Amino acid sequence: MNGERAGAANAVSAADAAGTAGAVGAGGRSTGVSGAAGASDPHPAPPSDYRLAVPEGWERIVLDPERWAHRIDKVVKRGLRRTKAGPRLEAALAERMREQAEAAHANGGVEMYVMNQVLGQVPVSAGLVVTVLRPPPGTEAGDLGDITRSLALRATAEDVTLVDLPAGPAVRHRYVRRPSPDDPDGNKLPVTHLDVCLAVPHSDQRLLLSFSTPMEPLADALVGLFDSVARTLQWMA
Repeated sequence: MNGERAGAANAVSAADAAGTAGAVGAGGRSTGVSGAAGASDPHPAPPSDYRLAVPEGWERIVLDPERWAHRIDKVVKRGLRRTKAGPRLEAALAERMREQAEAAHANGGVEMYVMNQVLGQVPVSAGLVVTVLRPPPGTEAGDLGDITRSLALRATAEDVTLVDLPAGPAVRHRYVRRPSPDDPDGNKLPVTHLDVCLAVPHSDQRLLLSFSTPMEPLADALVGLFDSVARTLQWMA
């Protein structure tokens, strides 16, 4: 499948990220979302893919260790081309992004997006990681309602709700994480997160959309944008 334009957004699927038609996940690595049943199978088949529309200017990085190094270098160079950043800062940013890609990949991430733009005269930064979650062997995936109640009990000051999206019911979890004083990356800004977790139809897997931004003054507006992106999710047969 090829990426399509949808207004000012890029329509992107997991198979697009893999660069191979019918594959799901990075580099042809199956996420388990695929697996269509035969015509005689009485059980409905899970979707073979998903499609997501992101705003113009969001840079996509396929979470494939053999592919992300070159892509990250291009993303960093493009993001710094209008600045006076030197080679050391460029290398440091690329290394940090590679570490983020490695961590996301280790947790089941299949693709991630970064956005660093100047809107008007305001620099804006945000990110998204798409992850396929599988229950551990011998266990069952938790019901979305149970997940919502569990999160709400553990995080009473956070925004946890069960919402209806075009792709199905989802757990919506908004929260803020403040860096510790000894943060190894020197982070000083609180980061607003929005996690949206959906059940993959006819399977025991979950698809997690993890949005984040360090732009606290713009957090409400950006979370509204994140919600809009989540509503574009479509399951593909």
